[in-house]
Amino acid sequence: MNKTAKNIIIRLSMLTGLAAFIFLIVIAKMNRDETRIKKINVGIDECDGNNFITKNQVLNFIEENFDVKNKILSGNQLGQIEKAVSVIPQVKSSNAFTDDHGNLNIKIEQRQPLCRVYNLQAESYYVDLDGTKFPVSEYYTAKVPVITGNITERCDSNQKIQSIELKKVFNIIRSFNKNDLWKAMVGQYNINDKSQVELIPRFGNSTILFGDDKNCEQKIKKLDVFYFRVLKKIGWDYYKVINIMYKDQIVCLK
Repeated sequence: MNKTAKNIIIRLSMLTGLAAFIFLIVIAKMNRDETRIKKINVGIDECDGNNFITKNQVLNFIEENFDVKNKILSGNQLGQIEKAVSVIPQVKSSNAFTDDHGNLNIKIEQRQPLCRVYNLQAESYYVDLDGTKFPVSEYYTAKVPVITGNITERCDSNQKIQSIELKKVFNIIRSFNKNDLWKAMVGQYNINDKSQVELIPRFGNSTILFGDDKNCEQKIKKLDVFYFRVLKKIGWDYYKVINIMYKDQIVCLK
């Protein structure tokens, strides 16, 4: 057999294999498109142990708003289900798809809270890592820092934070979260009447006057040196107020 004939046979074999592969894909898709829904499976990510929503909550939501059992779902209908589930405030994104076994699978990514806000209207809500507000859940309470004090902004679900005060604290918390030690040490951020940010550590009775969100990294380094070189020797409760707002100095009040 000459070289030309071999090349022809190889190419025909490749084309035949490709055609068979495409045929199997088409058949699988047709079977999937014609499969009626028998069961709904809900998968919820539990990043950092968050459990703001439950599988039963999502199942009840689907059953109340969509007629899917024993139905053949189109791509458009799956898109409507995704969009509807994503309206749940604690849901960041959702993905709905079917399989060959008659399952409607819904995968959900929850919002990850950065902090919890308590405003002057006695309301409480979370702010996620993107700065989006979402309400608290009856199913779960996240272990995140709280923001208190002079806050009037209310919870508009799935809306970004708007006030200068909240944006200021949001930036400060993100800076502290880069340092594992201080992330664990600070449990409360308070906005005083002068719109200055105060930090309330989880241990000791000192209040740290942080100011605004400018030069956060430098302030944290200065605070780190003061705490673990000075206060470690004289006592964590030696000072009532530790003011680190000023450049290159720390002003303390006993």
